[in-house]
Amino acid sequence: MAVQEIIKNKKYKIDIPIGYNGNKRIRHIETFYGGKKEAVLRESELKIQLKNNTYVKKNAMTMQELIDEWLKSKKGNIGIKTYQEYERYCKNIGHCIGHIKVKDLNVKILEDFYNELRTCKVKRKEELGYAEKTIKHHYTLVSEILNSAIKWGYLYNNPNQNVTPIKVHKKEIECYSPEDVEKLIEVLQKEPIKYQAVIFLALDSGCRRGELTGLTWNDVDFEKSTININKATQYVSGYGTFEKTTKSDTSNRIVYITPTTIQVLKKYKAEQDKQRLLLGNKWQNSNRVFTTDYGEDMHPDRPYKILKQIIKKYDLKDITFHGLRHTSISLQISSGIQTQIISKRAGHSNISITHSIYSHFFDNGFKEVADKMDTFLHAKSV
Repeated sequence: MAVQEIIKNKKYKIDIPIGYNGNKRIRHIETFYGGKKEAVLRESELKIQLKNNTYVKKNAMTMQELIDEWLKSKKGNIGIKTYQEYERYCKNIGHCIGHIKVKDLNVKILEDFYNELRTCKVKRKEELGYAEKTIKHHYTLVSEILNSAIKWGYLYNNPNQNVTPIKVHKKEIECYSPEDVEKLIEVLQKEPIKYQAVIFLALDSGCRRGELTGLTWNDVDFEKSTININKATQYVSGYGTFEKTTKSDTSNRIVYITPTTIQVLKKYKAEQDKQRLLLGNKWQNSNRVFTTDYGEDMHPDRPYKILKQIIKKYDLKDITFHGLRHTSISLQISSGIQTQIISKRAGHSNISITHSIYSHFFDNGFKEVADKMDTFLHAKSV
């Protein structure tokens, strides 16, 4: 029997004769972890690979060793924050399946791992497991690691591709209505000009938080009423705040802003210049638009804290700072601005991304078109 059970419902021995070396019979023997049905399928797959000479001989490397090698290949080639996120996810992967040899990895083991992320702590303090979105991040990372193993000759195929797809339910976009925006603008008049400038510019331009804190005064053209978004700042624990490129090439863009926002920025710059003169050599000489009271680069988390402070103070609808970007784009959609313009202004790589994220708002627009057409047709038919 080619597939022999070793431990009930957990481990199977696959034994395939592949020829002779003199009088000695050559066999391919592999231990399979999982169910009988999957073991038989693996046996069939192996027979085809061995016959077609497409089988990649797997070594005794464990998943943890593969993870370590993969992380090493990524260091210095991706952003610091992204690398730290990968390290965090890889820690969970290694904790759960790091001891398993790459040659023994299969769909059952991987699906059990994702279920473990859903139902247990996995070295976390929280009682509940991870959300589906985070589990999908783990799934994507496992696939990338295993695809690298194929590229390096450690695997022939990627068992993660046959895992039951992880579905992430799309959350409703968090943003302000026109009435909410009106209330926010009203209470802002009572706040420091720096707070006004941060929120006005975020609402007007729809730029991301890091793009906002990355702006310098050289990026602001008061005559043309534009800002040039070409960089961002980011904070990473252990590294501090640093400048980086924008999210993608299409994120580099020139955005026209309203005369109202320009006036707020001018007023804020005058206040900043006054503070610079007042402090003299104590001023830290940052050329950023948004700085601390001593002229240092503003921490990328500070705009979020400013918004939260105002929300709490005036009992406004609670949204994230990124919600201001969603608000800006949703207001543009409801105003009937062309999708191509909205997408380019937002720095999306293509229009389909804009449609995907803001489909609900586009649906509302389509309904308005139907309502208007109904009014027109009804009038003509009377």
